[in-house]
Amino acid sequence: METLERTGLTGAAVNELREAILEGRLVQGERLSEVNLSTTLGVSRAPVREALLHLEQEGLVVSLPYKGASVVTLSPQDFLELSTLRTALERLAWSRAIERAGEDEVSAMRAIIEEMRVAVETDQKAKLVRLDIDFHDQVFLLADHSRLYTAWQAIKWQVALFLLTRRVKVDDYHSIIVQEHTELLDLLLERRAAEIDETVERHIGSGYGRVSERLAGDARAAQHDDPVAGRA
Repeated sequence: METLERTGLTGAAVNELREAILEGRLVQGERLSEVNLSTTLGVSRAPVREALLHLEQEGLVVSLPYKGASVVTLSPQDFLELSTLRTALERLAWSRAIERAGEDEVSAMRAIIEEMRVAVETDQKAKLVRLDIDFHDQVFLLADHSRLYTAWQAIKWQVALFLLTRRVKVDDYHSIIVQEHTELLDLLLERRAAEIDETVERHIGSGYGRVSERLAGDARAAQHDDPVAGRA
């Protein structure tokens, strides 16, 4: 019973900490103190420690000797690798999903889009990253390809961190999320394989392009503010 209770507490801690990261309440690079988190979550340090190990496996947390755990910080190179790998995985996923989409799966995806719409209209922008991931997760499940889904699972939470960066750094995310996902779902319903392939590539690539431009602009601004650092 103690093992079952501890497993339940660890799972709850994982879910709470993951959502805090995806909503931006815990930011990239932020230190994660087991003592502070156990107090905040109302659990002992053991479930928190296990939760941090789980999140490290998901790629959301990094642990360094003598420094402890912190939320992972993704570099521009990380964003490039995630974007290109995600594009390859999603193109395969959508090509298989388009052959398998049934009424139940389409209804589930449409319900997620409606949740996106409500979140935008009620200014609950922190929910959008999770809903975005949930939508694409449905596509990978629909693809019915276990190894493809495993590959997606290996990167999806870091993809979520990329989407969070986009939401924070680029102010168009909330204004296009419903439209872009509706377009993808419409193409799926109409079995337009060639168009959906192009749209998926544009959907992912345009987001990466916007974020990379903003990060490059931030870097130039930082060099301007600190010319010594710029010459380093």
